[in-house]
Parts: sequence; structure tokens; C-alpha cells
Amino acid sequence: MMIKKILPHIDFLTEQIEKLDQEVAQRVSMYQESIERLDSIPGIAIRMAEQIIAEIGTDVEKQFESAARLCSWVALVPGHNESAGKRKSTRAKKGNKYLKSPLTEAAHSNGASKSYPGAL
Repeated sequence: MMIKKILPHIDFLTEQIEKLDQEVAQRVSMYQESIERLDSIPGIAIRMAEQIIAEIGTDVEKQFESAARLCSWVALVPGHNESAGKRKSTRAKKGNKYLKSPLTEAAHSNGASKSYPGAL
């Protein structure tokens, strides 16, 4: 009985996911070249590339003066809380959570791979 109740809901959710995928594909169709370029980076898939384009856009040079500024905006830069030669622990900064999470996921998957960037 429980499976009979859950299966229609799973079908409904699958249908909604397909509709949203089509909507996203339609909206990012003009950025296909940028998405393919990001997809060529190890650890970044098409969905992650779409998230990066959605959050940053394609005119990165106009929005951020340098790569360091972009990393700071996302809050992926290491803190430097040091006094008298001793490092102190700090809390992670709050950045763009919609971009921080996929980039962290890409770094972890790339670090776990047996490729040259993973070895670095």
C-alpha cells in the first residue's frame, strides 16, 4: 500500500524535474559555448557549469577586478588569523552559498581523482 502511494509522487517529482531541466536549458542556451568550456574543466559537469554561469554571469571581468575578488566574494579564500606566529582557528565566512557549494564539490571530486590536477 505504501509503495502504491509513493510511486505516483515519484512520477510527479520526476515530471517536475524534467520541466525544470527544460526551462534551465532554454534560459542558458545562449551561453552554451561558455558552459561547454566550463564543462571541459575536470570536476565540473554541465549542471555545475550552469550554476556557475547563473551566479557569476559571463562578464566576470566587469564584475570582479581580479580572481582574488571573485574568490573572496564566494568566500573560498583561506583566512589568515595569526598572532605571534601561532595560527588561530576561525569560522568559515559566509559567501554566495549557491556558488560555494558546487565549487567545493568540484574541488573535492577533482582532488579524489587520479589526474594531474587531483594530485596537486
